[in-house]
Amino acid sequence: MAKKLRMSFVNTVDGKRKTIYLNDPRPDLTDTEVQNAMDSFVGVIVPAGYEKDNATIVDTTTNELFDLIQ
Repeated sequence: MAKKLRMSFVNTVDGKRKTIYLNDPRPDLTDTEVQNAMDSFVGVIVPAGYEKDNATIVDTTTNELFDLIQ
């Protein structure tokens, strides 16, 4: 099972959302580290006018349906 850090941002004017996923977050990652990183993304990776909304660690399971080219 893979883990991803999901960071969500919301536009304060129109309510649109942006989400960034990072693979394999450190197990000892703190909320302060994530909030500081999210703050640094605004205006650089995430357009100005967005604010951090929430962050979660998501466990994912991949089930392959088909693989045509091997």
